[in-house]
Amino acid sequence: MKNKLALLLLLPLTVMSCAPKDTGFSGVKSLIDNIEVSSEHPFYKVVGALDFNNTLTTVNATFSNNPNGDVFVPYTRYNEGFYNKYAEVLEDGEDIKIYAMASHSYWLRAPLKIDKSNFYFLDEEGLENITTANYILTHIITSWVGGVGSSNPTSNYTYYELLPDGGFAVGGRSVHTVIMIDNYPCYPSGTDSEFGEWKPRNPLPAYKNKVDGKFDIRFEYDKNGWLKHETFSTINYDYGKTTVTQTAGESRYYYETETETW
Repeated sequence: MKNKLALLLLLPLTVMSCAPKDTGFSGVKSLIDNIEVSSEHPFYKVVGALDFNNTLTTVNATFSNNPNGDVFVPYTRYNEGFYNKYAEVLEDGEDIKIYAMASHSYWLRAPLKIDKSNFYFLDEEGLENITTANYILTHIITSWVGGVGSSNPTSNYTYYELLPDGGFAVGGRSVHTVIMIDNYPCYPSGTDSEFGEWKPRNPLPAYKNKVDGKFDIRFEYDKNGWLKHETFSTINYDYGKTTVTQTAGESRYYYETETETW
């Protein structure tokens, strides 16, 4: 049954119908070009809800562990990423950067932190590097770009918006895209043989949850480039309806640099 927490979280999705003021890629890039690279590794809390397959999933979790090196730790403190020595080596000798799983949004794996070092740059062939935050966001929002017919509607474009609080938003309205929902179900479960308790058995993301549809999607970042709000919903989503043909999700983020206060 849909619970009260999920209702409160998902209601803002209906407000997304108001058209954003698209300030363009260049406007948002100019703002991000002034966001310096930071060495902060804050603790953070994510609160969210997902309405998927006619089932509600909620999250209220604090990412508090501090990972060491390139070790993956579920529910970890923010990690800016690490280099994979087995990945393709770029022209300058630098391996492709692989981001820690916890350093992405909870449902759609959008970049958690954006600054001038990772938003947008070109590769050796003059194409946008696929590891950039902008490339990842636009792929999530408009994965059908390049398709033909009704699968690639005229609304398939990414908008960029400057926010009143000094932050920025990237999103899409009525876009046809294919999204992969992470953390659903959260992680493969099992029983610990020694203690007989439920615990994650394998810390791998649940990548099998693919949704092909038309969505409103929006990611909001604060003035320092930290993700603060992720929302997505199928067109004409209605919380009151019980159907597997609609999907909606939301997550909000709260950061604490020095100590945990939650």
